[in-house]
Amino acid sequence: MSLNCSRCGTDVPKEAIYCPYCSLQKPKNGFAAAAPPEQSTLTEQSKSQSGSNKGRKGSPSRALKKPRTTSGRSFRVPVIAAIVALISIGIYIFVVPMVSSYQAEPKVILSALETLRRMPSNEPGLTIDARLTKDLETSRRVKNLVSSKGWTVQSIKGTKTKVLMVYSYQEVGDVTIRAEWLADLATNTFIPQNDKATAVTGG
Repeated sequence: MSLNCSRCGTDVPKEAIYCPYCSLQKPKNGFAAAAPPEQSTLTEQSKSQSGSNKGRKGSPSRALKKPRTTSGRSFRVPVIAAIVALISIGIYIFVVPMVSSYQAEPKVILSALETLRRMPSNEPGLTIDARLTKDLETSRRVKNLVSSKGWTVQSIKGTKTKVLMVYSYQEVGDVTIRAEWLADLATNTFIPQNDKATAVTGG
């Protein structure tokens, strides 16, 4: 499911903390979900099918079989609903606590991300965030930019004190520009994980 930025309408990945285009911080309730385009098509198809069914004259044999079909469906619906309810309860009891146990507090992650973004880059007078934004705008200006994710944070299984902070965008030729830092939330330290991150990080 795609998400939209409430400020500029840009598509935003569900794991993003900032809008990749206008840098709007993710709202508490998350970015707005884009309405599925196929919903209206399905509605029109269902209307046309119901209209065509009304125009047909059913034979006596079909008329006799209708009650059986209806009763069968009415029996299956409660059973399906009960199965779905049991699965939902199982997910809530077993899966949600397991996932939550591997995630750090959002406020701690946001604070650490802000620290990383404001750290000095290898270019005097520019922060890491400004340095990466400059590269992004250069790619846009020379018409190499295809799409941008901006800043995203990825959890690391088995720990709540370390996350991977990533700035990425896509260029023509299926080329991904990606800078990665391993963030230690306990010590508020950031270690470059690839050449791009090392290149833009100040010494």
